[in-house]
Amino acid sequence: MTVRADPDLHERSKAAVAAVDSNLNAHVVAFLRWLVHDTDELPTRPAEPP
Repeated sequence: MTVRADPDLHERSKAAVAAVDSNLNAHVVAFLRWLVHDTDELPTRPAEPP
């Protein structure tokens, strides 16, 4: 699967997953598992930026 977010969203997403000691692939897979009801847990996200 290839996902192409705009460059700004991509960079902010990389920073967000790094802030919770993760990576984009792990977060996308976790979201997909939530989407298809394999889990009720969404992946962790960092605190909202100021």
